[in-house]
Amino acid sequence: MSVAIGDISVTLAGHELRLMPERAVYWPAKRWLLVADTHWGKCQTFRDAGSALPVGPLLADLDRLRAAAMRVEAERVVVLGDLVHGRSSLAGCIDGLVQQWRATLPCELALVPGNHDRVVTRHRGLELLTRWGIELLPPRLDIDGLRLSHEPPIIASELTICGHVHPAVRMQGRGESMKLPCFWHDTEYNSFVLPAFSSFVDGARVRISPGDSQWATAGSRVVRVAGPSEAV
Repeated sequence: MSVAIGDISVTLAGHELRLMPERAVYWPAKRWLLVADTHWGKCQTFRDAGSALPVGPLLADLDRLRAAAMRVEAERVVVLGDLVHGRSSLAGCIDGLVQQWRATLPCELALVPGNHDRVVTRHRGLELLTRWGIELLPPRLDIDGLRLSHEPPIIASELTICGHVHPAVRMQGRGESMKLPCFWHDTEYNSFVLPAFSSFVDGARVRISPGDSQWATAGSRVVRVAGPSEAV
């Protein structure tokens, strides 16, 4: 297993979680790689609307996901919702690309469905998941004291690892600023929110409270930007 210098390990609810610059979380105890909001097919949605967008972002995201899984020798990749973007994700070109990519991913692949995934959890879409070799999990999966879901909880309970929010943080320095995807530990609701894995999704700045923590993904590194003693 390769551990990148840019990874950061945190311990939450007694579990070690490794935050990866690929916008993923590795759970060593289970050998699971967790990602959220891949939004496969979003580019196709724009092409269907007449915008001449290439499939490059999807190909890059698929390559990044495979590389992340192989780097940590994951036994299973679990997508925490919004695997696909919409009906355009059912297009034959998307289907073919994903099938070719899936044949190169040397581990299991599973989905905790999100709000965008209705098109692949019903009727024809279920056939697509079968072709892609993706196991459909419950919308809320409780395992070893952690909860995996797409959306953050509305009532705090056990630690919930989720997505949906697409959290980002604004970094500033010397008159320059940039918005970076980030991991966010929301202590009020006891949730750990992953950044959107898709490179074609804009992140949303979130208001954090004292006690919250954030880690930005910056190139090949994960950088802590806010913690209990420095929350804003």
